[in-house]
Amino acid sequence: MRYLGVYDVLAVAARVLRCDSEDAVRRTDLDAVERALSDVRRTSGLAEAAGVLLSGLIRARAFSGANRTVTVAVVLQFVTLNQADLRLEPVDELDDLLDRIAADETNRHEVAGFIQDRLEHLGMTAAELHEHLRLDLLLEDEIPALHTDWQGMGEHMFEHFDAEARRAVVEAQEEARRFDHTFIGTEHLLLGLIEASQGGVAKILSDKGIAAPAVRDLVLEIIGRGEHKAAGGHIPFTPRAKHALEQAYKESRRLGAEQLGPEHLLLALIRDGEGVAAQVLTRLGGTLDELRERIEQWIDRRHRTEAVVTDMLTDDTASNWASFGRRHHLIAELNAVLDENERLHEQVARLRDLLRKHDIDPDS
Repeated sequence: MRYLGVYDVLAVAARVLRCDSEDAVRRTDLDAVERALSDVRRTSGLAEAAGVLLSGLIRARAFSGANRTVTVAVVLQFVTLNQADLRLEPVDELDDLLDRIAADETNRHEVAGFIQDRLEHLGMTAAELHEHLRLDLLLEDEIPALHTDWQGMGEHMFEHFDAEARRAVVEAQEEARRFDHTFIGTEHLLLGLIEASQGGVAKILSDKGIAAPAVRDLVLEIIGRGEHKAAGGHIPFTPRAKHALEQAYKESRRLGAEQLGPEHLLLALIRDGEGVAAQVLTRLGGTLDELRERIEQWIDRRHRTEAVVTDMLTDDTASNWASFGRRHHLIAELNAVLDENERLHEQVARLRDLLRKHDIDPDS
């Protein structure tokens, strides 16, 4: 199971309360959040964990103002992190549950049952589930060691990474071991990014012909394999790779993101320009400027999607948890529609090219 950290909770609170991070800290009972997150780690299933998180934050009134809104948003973030979604409707039933939790008139089993009935797990094959669990275990082992590498960015920098970016870093270590390398360079970060990414970033790389097998072939050509089998334990980052991670954090802040995602890491590898990853990207995907433009267009589209959803809802989003829930679902649905629309546009473009090759006017 994937768990939230205090910084994840604060990021959600800042977004819902529409305030900066410092104000979010002032408006949050950090001790209550820590207790709730600690209780979650002692549970045995997603529904029970989400119920404990919901109950703990509601009863402690962990957030000053809009406590229900922030709490429900945090729970939504938690279940999403674990490849699931939480159906909020009918909202009056959920509101009644929150009333009973606040009055201490319900128990954890009832809350867990309520959530279990409304959980919608995303499709995952047995192989995908096995890989998901394997990476979860690796993340738990690697995070303490990774913190020692963030000295230039702050002690808790890794907690600013979203789930895909964290998985990319862990996959990078696996790729370094695959080559028997005693270091993690930008080339390993690129491979980790390819293996961990889903959605837009994965599609951008795939469209450019940047796939893991081709990248591994070029890494072998440029660097070669290590002389000795890599030992177990934490593998250190090269100075260039550390700089790329620092740059990724700067990119996330520049673009106003709540967390550092795979798109920011890819932008950082492109901006480096001279590392092995940049060389590989150039040889496989064309110019770095074209790739950077494509990524930034995708990020801009995501931002506009969220702005559209925000405009569709009333201004009481920050004080109405049901509105926040609708916003959460609308963003997901609208992004899915836009992704499908983009695929259709690409199919139409390919069809038009095919018609032209056969001397047929596509506009006739």
